[in-house]
Amino acid sequence: DRIAEDEEDCFRIIREFLDYMPSNNRDLPPRRDVPKESGKQMDSILTILPEKRTRSYDMYRIIRTIVDGGTLFDLKPFFGKTIITCLARIDGSVVGIIANQPIVNGGAMGIDALEKMTSFLCLCDSFNIPLLFLHDTPGFITGKDAELRKVGAKVTVALEALAQVTVQKISIIIRKTYGQAMFNMCGPTAGPDFIVAWPTAEIGFLEPEIAADVAYGALAEEKRKSLIEQMVKEGDPYPLAEQYYIQDIIDPRETRNYLIRVINLIRNSETKGMGNHLLANWPTKF
Repeated sequence: DRIAEDEEDCFRIIREFLDYMPSNNRDLPPRRDVPKESGKQMDSILTILPEKRTRSYDMYRIIRTIVDGGTLFDLKPFFGKTIITCLARIDGSVVGIIANQPIVNGGAMGIDALEKMTSFLCLCDSFNIPLLFLHDTPGFITGKDAELRKVGAKVTVALEALAQVTVQKISIIIRKTYGQAMFNMCGPTAGPDFIVAWPTAEIGFLEPEIAADVAYGALAEEKRKSLIEQMVKEGDPYPLAEQYYIQDIIDPRETRNYLIRVINLIRNSETKGMGNHLLANWPTKF
């Protein structure tokens, strides 16, 4: 999960990790005071996401802008790098964050990322840590090697684990989320308790350029480009919001405030954020 430089660094990492964890699975994670600088950089979040939809960016920058004090605890940072799994605090409360990382393979999830996701789902559900999903993925990494390593089974195992999560699940669609990967990231109809999108969200069955190659590959390039532009427009979040598959479309600068409101709802809910720990004995690999 983490690599230490020496014994002293090892104990520092352990202390930092335990600060996010409850004393046992019948307690809630400890709350902490909110650092004064938290949320001060929210206006700058607009500069992180490139205007050009095909350009990548570092999802860590968005996470650090949103969470308390810009501080997070990364788990498995050198494994399955197309997915970020980390613990952080928002308004003093611990959240588990699963986020796509666009600067690595465009955020496409491979087998290692799926195993990393499943392991993290088990951790958070077992210790009453609500989950926050940040979407920006075109799908899965496929090919002969992926097939030999049972990518289809890994996708299914991660989805089955997600279906058994009993802590609250919050989804924010930042940019692209396509096909089956949308469901593995707890997208529309996949059981999120709260789900919103940024205006930049793109939602569909397939990435528009790839869909155009499949459906319109024989057409002239000019016509094909026109159809791609049409597909991109059709993938915006507003039609889904009209049907309430997405609960709201929010200004990116309001993301932290939105999450604070949601976390307050969780704190004051009937369960107070406690889970039923259905994943306590879940096998994270096979």
